Amino acid sequence: MDKIKAIFLDFDWTLFDHKTRTFNERGIKALQEAHQKGIKLIINSARTYYSLKMLNTFNLIPLDGFVVHNGGASIIDDKILYADFMDDDIKNDIINFLNEHHFSYNIMCLYDTYIKNTNPKLIEEFYSVFYEPYPLPISKYKNEQALSIQIFSSVEDDDALKDLAKKYNLIFNRFSDKNVELCQKEFLKSKGVQAIFDYLNLKKENAFAFGDDINDISMFDAVKYSVCLGNGHKIAKEHAFYVTDTIENDGLYKALKHFKIID
Repeated sequence: MDKIKAIFLDFDWTLFDHKTRTFNERGIKALQEAHQKGIKLIINSARTYYSLKMLNTFNLIPLDGFVVHNGGASIIDDKILYADFMDDDIKNDIINFLNEHHFSYNIMCLYDTYIKNTNPKLIEEFYSVFYEPYPLPISKYKNEQALSIQIFSSVEDDDALKDLAKKYNLIFNRFSDKNVELCQKEFLKSKGVQAIFDYLNLKKENAFAFGDDINDISMFDAVKYSVCLGNGHKIAKEHAFYVTDTIENDGLYKALKHFKIID
């Protein structure tokens, strides 16, 4: 087998089981063993750095790098390889519009996330469905650059928000019935993988990638050895090099054992 030097890891339903709202213990121990063998461990998730930090990820997994925000930024060995920030003037115009129209929103920065809460009921409903650490209050925001802005809204607001996105040539993504995300560039997990490959001078055959959903496909395509969890989406499985067991049945551990990454 090729020399494996890096493992890219999706978070939700790959490392973190939402049924139990805990990390898969055998998977975490397997990753710790792989890291002791000199393999770099890199999160590649739609989650933000803030979210991962607040969920105690960094204390459990000896991570060397991060591809966060679904590929919006890439960090390795504490070095920011890139971050697809919104233009500051556009960001400020959007915030002014949202304030004027009394929207609640999150400002998604590289290391922290801030919330403006004008609709507690809607926000409570959102966080009751999405297991996500509650952001910092907007009063702590110091005009940092933003990767995106998430707007708490119902579909009835879509016309106005789509017009706003069109005005500034932004990508409009309604990812739930309560939330819309606006960003300036398309985020792809594969972009983060390639940036880390370039920095570490690695090739596709030097890396594994673990995931479970459609947004992991670009990451799967970027490496030679892609592994989809057994609980994953059918289409993601079709794009994977190998399909392992489910997260609750220690799929990550079993795959690392199967490919002799760990003893």
